[in-house]
Amino acid sequence: MSTRRGVALALSVLLLPACASTTRVSETDRFRAQAAYERGLAHVRERQPSPALGALKEAVGVDPNVAAYRDTLGLVYLELGRPDLAIEQFRKAVELDPKLADAHFHLGTAYAESGRWEDAVASYRKALAQPTLGIPDLVHQNLGLALYHLKRYPEAESSLRFAISLDPRLQAGYYNLGLVLMAENRAQEARAAFRQARELAPETPFGQAAGERLKTLGEGG
Repeated sequence: MSTRRGVALALSVLLLPACASTTRVSETDRFRAQAAYERGLAHVRERQPSPALGALKEAVGVDPNVAAYRDTLGLVYLELGRPDLAIEQFRKAVELDPKLADAHFHLGTAYAESGRWEDAVASYRKALAQPTLGIPDLVHQNLGLALYHLKRYPEAESSLRFAISLDPRLQAGYYNLGLVLMAENRAQEARAAFRQARELAPETPFGQAAGERLKTLGEGG
């Protein structure tokens, strides 16, 4: 399942005030960049990625050293299926503002989309180290998935169970926990995790995938 699930829920980053620029930008250009950024946010909310991309590129071009602009542009690239371009923007964002927790999370997600699981783990852990992080359940869930891909199953299980403890309705957490338990040949526990994922929302992609996993484990739909 895609590691991008949940990124759209992290829209708090889109509403952050722009961080101070590290280079001199005229007051006129600062207002122009802010206006372009706000246009970009409006297009993001309306699910219009092409005009959002244009507006956010304008904001970054006018004032390139505002972390929030870079981070939001990276999110649009990620949604457009270009994690390579997203990584470039997220890396610049965390360089400009190392305490921007959501940008670390988004960078980890872009690394995961690129199959760079070790880098993803490092970025997720940096996000978790920031006191400003508002979505620890999603970060722990994505961290658990990255650790699963690295075959670090005990760590993956711990991270996923913690994510579920933070949000007992986190469907992706149950599904990915089932994957971990399957990999460890703990079929009975895996079935329980997949059942929980399916019961939460059987019509969603995670719910349907959980149903298929249950069939492979000998349990009917």
